[in-house]
Amino acid sequence: MELIAEGLTKRYGDVPALTGVSLHAGPGVLAVLGPNGSGKTTLLRILATALRPDAGRASFAGRDYASDPRPLRRRIGYLPQEIDLPGHLTPRGFLHYVARLKGIQPEPQADMLLQDLGLGDLANRPLRTLSGGQARLVALAQALLGRPRLLILDEPLTGLDTTERARVLRIIAGPPGERVVVLSSHVPADIEAGAAAVLVLQQGTVRAQGTIDTVRALAAGQVHEVTIPTADLEDTLRICQVSQMTLHADHALLRVVGPLPPGLTGVPVTPTLEDAYLWVQAIPPHPQPLSHKGRGEEDRRRLATDA
Repeated sequence: MELIAEGLTKRYGDVPALTGVSLHAGPGVLAVLGPNGSGKTTLLRILATALRPDAGRASFAGRDYASDPRPLRRRIGYLPQEIDLPGHLTPRGFLHYVARLKGIQPEPQADMLLQDLGLGDLANRPLRTLSGGQARLVALAQALLGRPRLLILDEPLTGLDTTERARVLRIIAGPPGERVVVLSSHVPADIEAGAAAVLVLQQGTVRAQGTIDTVRALAAGQVHEVTIPTADLEDTLRICQVSQMTLHADHALLRVVGPLPPGLTGVPVTPTLEDAYLWVQAIPPHPQPLSHKGRGEEDRRRLATDA
């Protein structure tokens, strides 16, 4: 059970959205990271069969996307970036409606999903009365209906607090080996503990891909903790890339990513995924397709960069 994409390319008019994106994912969570406009949504729409690429190919479990997509869609759960929920329906009513569209029995799955996602007490309230985060969880529940083998989720953790994000990520991942999950995020810390691998997109191209440890290692030797007087903070932020900052009365503790400028000293520290995410976006592009297969399995290829 593998998701394979090779050379996916998509343009909107003269604007390239994706250029030669390749990936290889087995069971587990592959997180697609990138800033707004990096091509995350375009990639996920292609993988969900909602959009055709201009070039390249993709397949899941041996079935090519270029053939009839209908059998594939029955195996895919998809959460788009934006989804309009019918405000007059309740979460339970909406999930029952979606289940009928999918040709599956809503019970007991619908109620179990609502309970697991912390929505059990809201199951019979109109959707229009829910908060943005609660509505997003209902939208996620519809993607999980039917226990799909491939989950494509665009920003599923948006609007959730820290505790909710960790719990929801565990639900998304499911039991080991059960499904392939591709989700997007622009916040590395959200997925660092729950993803098996990460793919970093920038301007429609792959900047890094591999296990979490592999990608973190790309920033080895490039992250320092620096202590500076508060009076120097503004100038330092102007010339340094900072992933974390702690302010005190008379000084600031900064986590600086990249070479330290002359006159600034710091203590080398182990990179986090956030550090590596900033680093690979700052260095000159050196794209190379990589693979991710399962939780904890090492990538068969590693990114080569001139650091």
